Amino acid sequence: MAAAQDLCAELTCPICLDYFEDPVTLAECGHNFCRTCLTQSCGEGGEKAACSQCRICFQIENLITNRQLRNMVEIAKKLQEERGTGGDRLCEKHQEPLKLFCKEDEVLICVVCDRAKAHKNHEVVPLEEAPQDYKTKIASYLMSLKKLQEEMCAFKTQTDAESQILLKQTKAGREKTVAAFKQLHQFLEEQEKLLLSQMEEVEKEIASKRDEHMANLSEELSSLENIIREMELKCLQPASEFLQDIKNTLQRCEARKEFRKPDIYPLELKWKIWDYGDIALFLEGATKQVRGKENASKNKEPVNI
Repeated sequence: MAAAQDLCAELTCPICLDYFEDPVTLAECGHNFCRTCLTQSCGEGGEKAACSQCRICFQIENLITNRQLRNMVEIAKKLQEERGTGGDRLCEKHQEPLKLFCKEDEVLICVVCDRAKAHKNHEVVPLEEAPQDYKTKIASYLMSLKKLQEEMCAFKTQTDAESQILLKQTKAGREKTVAAFKQLHQFLEEQEKLLLSQMEEVEKEIASKRDEHMANLSEELSSLENIIREMELKCLQPASEFLQDIKNTLQRCEARKEFRKPDIYPLELKWKIWDYGDIALFLEGATKQVRGKENASKNKEPVNI
């Protein structure tokens, strides 16, 4: 492990502390840096600069591309990838395989971590035994989430159906209102236009609220489906990957256990729609009353308008 760490140090840029990218060598002192790191650290001071390690002055134009070092970095990266994809995961602190699981902290640990003060007196189990309890919990969460999914789908359908009913009621009231206004005198035209404009605003409000909440429900369902898919895939992962960040996974599941149905169409909006129906009936009655008074006027009876 020490040799690997030493190799890693040799392949690390002293400025960015990461693997060399397009490494260059200073001809004056032999130190290596990323080309970008070196040029950025030199700023716009001119053609000369001082090495950040030994302070020897060097000429920017004398930078030597270190192809051999660049190739070694690429090889080291490949070795690191191969070691990360095959075999056990390693403890970042101790570079030992993560073969134990601390139940109290819910994290993977190595044998050195197990003996450390941070996990003293904690219940620790082998990696292979740890997933079972969490798989049971995940299965329980999945059942709740799928039930929540069904509930949201049903509510989405109900919302769409309710919007259609409300729109039909509004349309019916609008048609009755138009018919009633046609039977009234010219002075009611302005009132007719005003009322129709208000109805159109209500229709837009209904459609807007429907589109807004349908979009929100679709987004929530999509998010829920992603979580469910993620949970299902996670249950298929090897123990070491399955337990990686398990605490956060459980918290995310816990946060999505309930679905609160929003009040999409307020009672105030529905009252407006019902009022339109009442107004249509009122206009029909008013028209009959006006006609009756017109007939009385023809018969020379006093008419009170």
